[in-house]
Amino acid sequence: MPYQPETRKDDAARFLSHALGKPVEVVELRRLASGQSRETLVVKTDQPDEPELVFRIEQGGVLGTTSEPEFRLLQALHGGPVPVPRPRWLEEDPQWFGYPFMVTERVEGDGGFGFLADPERTQTILRTYIQSIGEMHSYSCEELGLHELGIPRDTRESTLQQLELWEDRYERYRYVPEPLLDEVIAWLRRNVPEPKRPVRLNHGDLSAGNFLLHEGKIMAHVDWEWSNLGDPMEDVAFFAYIKGRMFGPPEPILDLLREVEAFEIGGDELRYWEIFNYFKAACANIATLKVFAEGRNYGLNMVAIGTGGFLGFTRRAAEALRASTA
Repeated sequence: MPYQPETRKDDAARFLSHALGKPVEVVELRRLASGQSRETLVVKTDQPDEPELVFRIEQGGVLGTTSEPEFRLLQALHGGPVPVPRPRWLEEDPQWFGYPFMVTERVEGDGGFGFLADPERTQTILRTYIQSIGEMHSYSCEELGLHELGIPRDTRESTLQQLELWEDRYERYRYVPEPLLDEVIAWLRRNVPEPKRPVRLNHGDLSAGNFLLHEGKIMAHVDWEWSNLGDPMEDVAFFAYIKGRMFGPPEPILDLLREVEAFEIGGDELRYWEIFNYFKAACANIATLKVFAEGRNYGLNMVAIGTGGFLGFTRRAAEALRASTA
């Protein structure tokens, strides 16, 4: 169904009137253009004591995630040293928008990609972001108050949990056997790294667009749906080899990460997490094709991601695997 802003304004007003227990009018609603896994709306109400709110609405299982784990994580993190938006409501009843959603308070800051047009500013922001990544990984899960989320015993246990999670998504969303990815899964299971560092909070999708910047400062990390408690090398490899490529090639980014992380970055472990993240990205992308085919989201970008994106990450996983065994 085409985007209908007046309908969305009415939907948001109905929900907020219910949640706040009084009549609420939405005076302004903006739909953010970025983001594939959620429809994201910024809402301003007629309530003088309410800040602007951000609605993140699921899109029928796009990228294989749900809102509940992300919301619980924000509840645990808010007010601590890792800046995140304040969570307000988690709603799993589809009566309001057709899908489950969560609501947070809007954080002052720019989450756009405009800075990428200015090479000098891009490098300044890249260094600021990488510094914030190192800071995030410096805190123990206990210091961040994450004990209620279930902290794995060590990074081997957490890695096996992540493998199981993404294998399950692969089995649920693929249409036919994918021999290359079956080989990748087998290799990942045979080569799980031994524990060498403490379990840390992983964002899981480090990227331009997933942080809010204001006056040169990271005001909040957002879009936590791929987060986990595990080996921070996962975050390092994901940013360097996948989303960080919009800033430049992997090696300079890895050099900057080495300046802020408290562990050695390189060797077989880095290659392991490079391959793992290609597998993760392939699994997430193929989910969009299933969502489109089942009529849960008719956006043509779902087809592009579910075919071209999936095939691209499968190829990169296979090439990295071949290089690791050469």
